[in-house]
Amino acid sequence: MKDMTKTPGRGGKTTVGICSGDECHAELHGGEIPLPTLQDQAWKFTTARPWPFNPNDSTPVTWWRKLPAHAFCEQERVQISETLRHVDVLHGGDELRAALNGDVAAAIATALALMPIENIDFHTDITMTSLLRCALNGEAAAALVLAQIVGLTNLGHALTRELSVSWIGGVPALRRTHEIRRSRRRGFVGVEGARVRSEG
Repeated sequence: MKDMTKTPGRGGKTTVGICSGDECHAELHGGEIPLPTLQDQAWKFTTARPWPFNPNDSTPVTWWRKLPAHAFCEQERVQISETLRHVDVLHGGDELRAALNGDVAAAIATALALMPIENIDFHTDITMTSLLRCALNGEAAAALVLAQIVGLTNLGHALTRELSVSWIGGVPALRRTHEIRRSRRRGFVGVEGARVRSEG
């Protein structure tokens, strides 16, 4: 039995995802392009393997196409949020502005609207960085869309498949990290509130 999902692309083009058993593929312009699966040993990502890029090599808006999921720590997440906070888009439209402000649905929609990505420019980078931030905040849908787009895009290096798989396999860890951050923030607010009450 096959499950089919369609993703709208630019200019009316459509990416069709086909899943049968443990295998998933994507059809783009009538041709089949295999999407990464955790069972595919050729695409299996290992964190023990030295990664040629690091955050200090480039600006935060390029990290979505260079760094795997496990390379992002709290410092990188904060840098991404700060970078997007200072981005001013003149002709991006309301949906992109919403994505830049952290709206998950808008981030996914604007990223999918880029497909197929034929040229990576600043608009592409900030759109994908908005999606990246959502993924780092534990949004599984954003992480999976990021994995698909990365897997279907020429990023200018040979590690596209590894990057894509890192986001598929990294969803549980991203969720746990996000929940830990939320718990710590709630704990901090609770302590501060108790302190204010006791002082009052």
